[in-house]
Amino acid sequence: MRLSLVVFMLIFFKLQTLQAPGNINLWVVWDIGQGQWVTHILPATCIHYDIGGEPGTFSRVRASLIKFCGTKENRISLSHWDFDHYLNLPAVARTLPKVCWETLPRYEIYKKSAQKIIALKLPFCQTPVDLVQVTKWQPLTAHSTNDSSIVHLEQKVLLPGDSTIREEKVWSHDLKSIEQVKVLVLGHHGSGSSTGDVLLHHLPNLKFAVSSARYARYRHPNIFTRQRLQRSKIPLLRTEDWGSIWFEPL
Repeated sequence: MRLSLVVFMLIFFKLQTLQAPGNINLWVVWDIGQGQWVTHILPATCIHYDIGGEPGTFSRVRASLIKFCGTKENRISLSHWDFDHYLNLPAVARTLPKVCWETLPRYEIYKKSAQKIIALKLPFCQTPVDLVQVTKWQPLTAHSTNDSSIVHLEQKVLLPGDSTIREEKVWSHDLKSIEQVKVLVLGHHGSGSSTGDVLLHHLPNLKFAVSSARYARYRHPNIFTRQRLQRSKIPLLRTEDWGSIWFEPL
């Protein structure tokens, strides 16, 4: 019943917001298969937290992307240099105007695939975004690309990238206002190596979690992750089931 209510709220908010684009404050977790691409749509700005996915998935979101972000500044906050978190960035750079870097990770920036993105020569964003405050956490050192993930928290939406349970134990203590989070985009698409019990303990007001993955192929979200969410009574929404998931700030 609780999950059904959440889904109803998502659909309701989507329909209401689509009718009032001039006063828009809308989030969407795009249906791009295994990967992450989350966009916060504001009146003059779109903030993209990663722009990843599987090959061929850009066509799924192109029309909506142009409709909501086609005349706005598009700010890119990349969590780390994994392909499924930036695969669609070249297509976005070709399609949308005013694309700029908000967050550019430095760990493994010199690997060949990362340098292809750097070669796009996107400028850095010059001015802060009105109406929003973004809290960031970045490890000083990293054992792996996933461990290097920059964590973003904005409008009570938590985006951990592919941050691991080992790193969660650090930033869940350090990240300011984490107890206010109401929406969690699952780390590493719901992998068993992310979204540990320590993190969930620090999210007492969490309303639901979102998995941007494909269980049918990659087995994400992992069964142990789902069990941890169930024990914490947290509803889980999957783009694999619902397509792109739209919601307003809770």
